[in-house]
This record gives sequence, C-alpha cells and structure tokens, in this order.
Amino acid sequence: MPDGIRLSPRARSALDAICDTFAPGGDGLPSAADLRVPEALLALVGRNPRAAERRQVGQLLGLWDSRLLCAIAGGGWGRFSGLSQAERERVLLSWADSRVPQRRAAFQALRKGTLLAYYGGDGPDGGANPVWDAIGYPGPLGAPENPPPPGIEPVAVDGDTTIDCDVVVVGSGAGGGTAAAVLAQAGLDVVILEAGRYFTERDFDGAELSGFDRLYLNGGGMASVDGSVGLLAAQGLGGTTLVNYTFSFRTPDSVRREWAERHGLKAVATREFDASLDAVWERIGVNAEHSLPSRRDETIRAGLDKLGWEWEVMHRNVRGCTEEVCRLCHYGCQLGAKQSTLKTWVQDAHDAGARVLVETRAERVRVEGGQARAVEARTAAGHRVTVHARAVVSACGALHTPVLLSRSGVASKALGKHLRLHPVLVVWGQFDEEVRPWEGMLSSTFSDRDADMDGCGYGVKYEHVATPPSILLSFSPWRGGRRHAELMQAMPYTGGLGVLLRDRGVGEVRTGRDGQPIVRYRLSPEDVDHMRRGVRGAARVVEAMGARRIYSSHSKWVAYEPGARGDLDGFMRDADACGWGPGQAQLVSFHIMGSARMGGSPDTSVCDPTGQVWDVPGLYVCDGAVFPTASGVNPMVTIEALAHMNARGIAAKLS
Repeated sequence: MPDGIRLSPRARSALDAICDTFAPGGDGLPSAADLRVPEALLALVGRNPRAAERRQVGQLLGLWDSRLLCAIAGGGWGRFSGLSQAERERVLLSWADSRVPQRRAAFQALRKGTLLAYYGGDGPDGGANPVWDAIGYPGPLGAPENPPPPGIEPVAVDGDTTIDCDVVVVGSGAGGGTAAAVLAQAGLDVVILEAGRYFTERDFDGAELSGFDRLYLNGGGMASVDGSVGLLAAQGLGGTTLVNYTFSFRTPDSVRREWAERHGLKAVATREFDASLDAVWERIGVNAEHSLPSRRDETIRAGLDKLGWEWEVMHRNVRGCTEEVCRLCHYGCQLGAKQSTLKTWVQDAHDAGARVLVETRAERVRVEGGQARAVEARTAAGHRVTVHARAVVSACGALHTPVLLSRSGVASKALGKHLRLHPVLVVWGQFDEEVRPWEGMLSSTFSDRDADMDGCGYGVKYEHVATPPSILLSFSPWRGGRRHAELMQAMPYTGGLGVLLRDRGVGEVRTGRDGQPIVRYRLSPEDVDHMRRGVRGAARVVEAMGARRIYSSHSKWVAYEPGARGDLDGFMRDADACGWGPGQAQLVSFHIMGSARMGGSPDTSVCDPTGQVWDVPGLYVCDGAVFPTASGVNPMVTIEALAHMNARGIAAKLS
C-alpha cells in the first residue's frame, strides 16, 4: 500500500478551499467539507502507486495558497483560501482554460477526484449521502442479501515461497483467465498470479467511490501524462471483466483481414480463430435475451429511427441479470450474472487444478539461457514468491504487460509502442420528461452508422450505458459550483449518447524509474476529424430524441437549445473553439490495447503470431497488448479468443 500524503497546514487549507469551490453546497446541498470530501480525496491520491505523483500533489497544494500563485491565476494578491466563492471559481477556471496542458491536467484531476468523492461517497455518518436525494438519485444497491458462496480457494502465502509448475500466468482477466483455463484443462500444471484481491458477490454493493477505490487501478485515477485521456482498468481476480459493461462483439471481419494481411497474423483469418471465437461466445454465455430496452434505450431508438439510422440490439455475456442490479454493473455484479472470467475461465482453471495466488504482484520474469524460466513476485504482505515454470504467460493488461517485460530485460524496440485506445466523448441531452438514466439494463442498443467514415474501416461506434452520477460528472463541464450542481440536479431528465472512436494515432507506455507505467497519448489529426464528426452525429441523434438542451463533454460550456437558442453548426463551432486537445475534450478510454503487439516481424512487433515474445522462447503475451491495431469494438471477446487460440498452441507445444 502506498504511503499516505502529509500536508502542511497551508496545503490543507488550500485543499479544503478547492473542494468547497467545486462543491460549495447551498440550496439544499451540503458542502464538500460537510461530506469530508478533502479526506476522501487524499485517500484516493494515496492509492496512487507512483510516489513522485503523490509528492507532486502535495507540492502543488503547498503552493496553491501562496499569494504569488493566486496572483498568477488572476485571483489578486490574496490567498486562495481567503477569496470569495466567485473569485476562487475564476482561479480554478483559469487553470481549466490555461494554454499550458499541465495546468489543464491538474484542474481535471482535481475536478474528477473532488466530484467523485462528493457525489459517490457516503454521508458524513456513513449512511446515505444527502446529495443523492437532492439530485433525485436512489443511491447504490447496498450489500446483497443472499450472495452465492465463493467458488475459488486462493493459495495462502504465509512466508517466502517457491513453486514449481508447467505454466505461470500473470493476470486473470480476459486474456489470462482464458489462457489459464485452456492450459489447465489440457492437463498442464498452472499457477495464476493476480496482483489484485479476490472479490466475490458479497463485495459488490454498487457504491461508486469505494467501488473505484477497490476495483479500479489507482482508484480510477489513471490517465496519460498530459491528462489528454483517462484510462480505466480494473484490479482483482477476474481483471477488467469484473467491471466491464458486458458488451460482446465478435472481431469484425474487416479487422481480421487487416491483421492477417497487413500485420502477418494469418491465423486470425482462419477457421481456427472462428473455433476460438465460438468457444468463447458459448463459454461466457453471450446473448441478446437480457438486453431489455430501458427508457434510455427507447428514447435513443426513437431518435435513431427518426433520422433513419440503423441500430442493433446489444449482445452481452450475462445469465440471469435483473434491471435493478444491472444498473451498477460498473462496480461488479452481486448476482453473479455477469460471466466474467472469475465466473467462467478462472473457475474452470481452478476446477482443473490450477493454483491461484491473489495480492501477488509479478516483479519480473527470470530469463535464463535465453528462455523464460520463472516469475519473481511479491505479495501485498511483502513475502517473496518465485514460480519456476516451463513457460510464462504475461496477461496483466496493455498498461502493465509492457512494464513487466521491460523490467524483465525484453529489449524489443517495439515494446510499449503502438498503444491503441478507444477514446470516448459523450453528448448529453436534457429532456422535459424524466429519463432516469441510471435505470434498466446497462444497454441494449448501439449504432454503427459511422463506424466506417472514409472507407478505411475507421470511425466511431455510438453506444450508451446506464448512468450513475460518476459517469455524468466525468463527461460534463464544470464552469462554477452552482452551475454544475444544476447539471447534476437535472440528472433525472438527462440522457446521452457516447461516441467511441477507433483510433489510428499511436500512444506509448514507458516504464518509469519506479517501475510503474507512464502513458503518452495524443489524438492524431485524422482521429480528431473522426471524433468531431462523431460528436456532430451524436448531437443529431440527441436532438432527434427530443432534447430541449444539448451539451458536450468538453471542458467549456458547449451547448445549444434546438429551436430556441443556437443550432448544431454553432455547437460545433464552439466545440472547435474549445479544442480537442488535453484537458479540452474530456476523453476517457475503457479499452487499452496494443502496447506489446503481435506481428510478422520483430522490427515492428513484440510477439510473433503465436503470442511468443521474439527471441525469448517460453515467454508469451495473452492480453489486449497483442492487438496490432484497435479492434473498433469492445475488445473482451477478441482478447479471449486470441488467448484461447494461442493457449491451445502453447499446450500442444508443452505436451
């Protein structure tokens, strides 16, 4: 557990004032201080494993209340904590609108953390948050009454430990869980190392702040270094399949052709990959029967129909989910209906004899005689674990796989390169009638109207999801405390449409001196063009849905009121004036791919077409890092199918 943050009295005064500026309360709302938001924000920052970033937060807050910094930000020669609410808002907005990307990134980090703690945390006495009543939100689910019993018994590690096996799999998400099951069911002795905890249905209460804190990497606070895009990935046995939205897509044929013809992955265009897709589809129970349309879906479908745009019913990997519980699937399914790898592949591997170690972080792969021979790891309690194996599978995700390989001495010049994301923006509408966007199944509708914008297979997918407060506040502007509170109080009348971009630009994952991932990413000019066209398309849909006011998730107020004030063209001009760069368009990516990609040449890829790292026999990658390009669809099924196919090859070789 990272060390906490210790603040000077001046820094603490600055933090209290910042939080109360973002959420000042009044008109029936408590202030941030009333809800102990500063303490919650410090706890979130303390979860960041990067000591340098934790120190930077403390240093920034230490300077924030100085007269010089206040003057530079337009607050005069007073101290920030002594300014009026209006003056403090001007200072914060000067950071939001700064020409310096680092200042915009700092503003966005403070905004997201403060508002998540304010709207997503408990009340001051640990009970219901009074904000929920004020914004018309029913709150989280609470602990389940009759959760199913745990199905897995992790190995207890009480001291330094050495284990021998055939294959050690690092990670238990879509790639690692699937690979472990295939290998164990082939009769191999498998050990799974998972850095996160083992959560079961009894832990999934739908609470947002604690859900992010427990289930997401860095408490949900991961982002690129310039803040251009937030990065959401999970931590825990089952990986990101614990918290993903269950949206299930087979790998598009066009993507399979691209990977086979341009990147040397011939197998993805064969019946062998078809068979793996079929096996995954069946095992995780993908179906459309549970995609019952909510009020959100009905409104979106009506808007799409009015425009004459095609839409389809969402397929999801669930069995027996219900509308009430499904609305907070982002924080785990307390029914066990979500067919995550925890409920499927990891359970299969465990049942076939695989040993599972949780809260055990792999530090490096030991390479001896040019071949992967072991994994050195450490438990949360500090015990050393060494797992000797005939083969090693890295499946700790596109953020941590390149870091693990780098720490292990893999020298590929492609390592960490070619990072791909699916950046998302949202266009919101406020309606005269209640939408209650948190109700119902996660989603039952999507549209590929603009998935291929220029005949090159790249564009945007229109999706939406059940919306608790954290999603609305993440994708909405803050232009003042009272103004933002009014947006949140209109939540029952708010619905939106997400724009998910298949990017062509490239990012990078570097390994910091502390061994943690550092992400650099920027939209390419072509990506900006596709995103802005997607935002325009989403605004057309929201207008056709009957919204009386439409606004975007830019940092500035970009909005219009159809037939009353402004129009779509003006909306887009305002979006362009705000910008599409870091801290201007508030991007988030739930899909992280491609940082250790497979390919036909060691000059341009980290792994060969079987997933084996070039020049390191016995070391394989089985997660989204192997994607040559972005998949253009939610990647879970593709990750599992690639892991299934390549794990069968590993099993055949070892057998």
